[in-house]
Amino acid sequence: LQCGVDCRKEWWAGMAPPCGVADPTEVEKLLQQGYIVLRGVLDADVCDRLRQHVLLATDAAAKQGRRDLLGNIQEADNRHDLKLTLCAPVVDALNGLVDRCGPLLEEATCGEAGGRVRIVELAAITSSNGAVAQPVHADTMHGITRFLQSDVTLATASPEAGSGELDDDPEDRNEDLMGIVRAVATDTALIYTSLLALQDVSPDMGPTIVWPATNTVEHHATLWSTHVGGKLGIEDADKAFGIEHKKMLLSKGDLVLYDSRTMHCGSANNSAERRSVFCVSAMGPGIRPDGTTWTMLRSLRNRLLTSDFPLSDQNLAPTATAEDAAAALPPEQSTEDAGGADGGQKAEAQEGRPVPPLEEWDAAVQCSWCRRWRPCAAQEAPKLTGGEHGFLCKSIGFTCTQEQGFSTEAIDAIFG
Repeated sequence: LQCGVDCRKEWWAGMAPPCGVADPTEVEKLLQQGYIVLRGVLDADVCDRLRQHVLLATDAAAKQGRRDLLGNIQEADNRHDLKLTLCAPVVDALNGLVDRCGPLLEEATCGEAGGRVRIVELAAITSSNGAVAQPVHADTMHGITRFLQSDVTLATASPEAGSGELDDDPEDRNEDLMGIVRAVATDTALIYTSLLALQDVSPDMGPTIVWPATNTVEHHATLWSTHVGGKLGIEDADKAFGIEHKKMLLSKGDLVLYDSRTMHCGSANNSAERRSVFCVSAMGPGIRPDGTTWTMLRSLRNRLLTSDFPLSDQNLAPTATAEDAAAALPPEQSTEDAGGADGGQKAEAQEGRPVPPLEEWDAAVQCSWCRRWRPCAAQEAPKLTGGEHGFLCKSIGFTCTQEQGFSTEAIDAIFG
């Protein structure tokens, strides 16, 4: 993003904006539609080298059962979400992506107020033949929706009063409540995710599907109210949102950049080809949103700012080769080894309670947000699912970023 040109100067109408400045037309479309397609972001050779590394490393991680390297993803059968190291093909691709999209990301996440933009996901998603369509979802809650789904407990003891003396002024309590609403609704950080095609994507390869302009409170409310406790399919989503879906039929090197609150899903891969996309999410300042999978090596969290690019090509991680792909996998990293704000005890807490063996499941309830099934006692199930907004993972100690642990078919079988 550094070129020595004074990029603050205005440019003539009809000319492309100078480097380091977002194209206002692209910014407007991204903010209004909740997504934008950018063509030719990376050259074919960069995509080819990255795709080769991704496929080899994904297969090696799956073969070794390295769940620490595979992120949580909906409909995980025949679909993998590989956490990436900073090897040569990843760094080349990331430098190219930020060079093209950095100003757009900074404008979308920070606006005129400015602020730091941090890379919070660095991964590659690969689907193979047999991968089914994901349920329609948004990666993160809208700020207002997040507030409505939270249990808000306001302090009842007046700071000026003695211990046990209650503040019964309803006006003060309402002001406190409105302050919380405003903070969560307006100060929740924005995340934008790019999915860059590492090969041409045909309709039968399971392209990403997007519903334009659905990054709103109204559409999130529709998602919650329409299919609480169930999966919202593609055709049903068209009807529920009143918007026709768009298939992201990308050529190699193209990407779709979308607001994490925009409704989307990966469709079914019915081809003989594997579809891989380079997944990079960037977050601006604000309150950390709920819902996203944060698919990124712990060792890289809080390290990558868009202002720090381009990254150096020194001290790179190894690249996977056909002869020894496993050699490119990073060593397993314990929770205690993970530093930074997302490491240590905080990272452990975000993992939630362990998923018990399937034979110990007495009943199962489905989270209204992440759509994963969670075990519970049979007598608890009606109460957990009977609320206005259905069941949420956090209500019984799980998190929406945890894997389900078992396939939906296996869970159905024990209760069938």
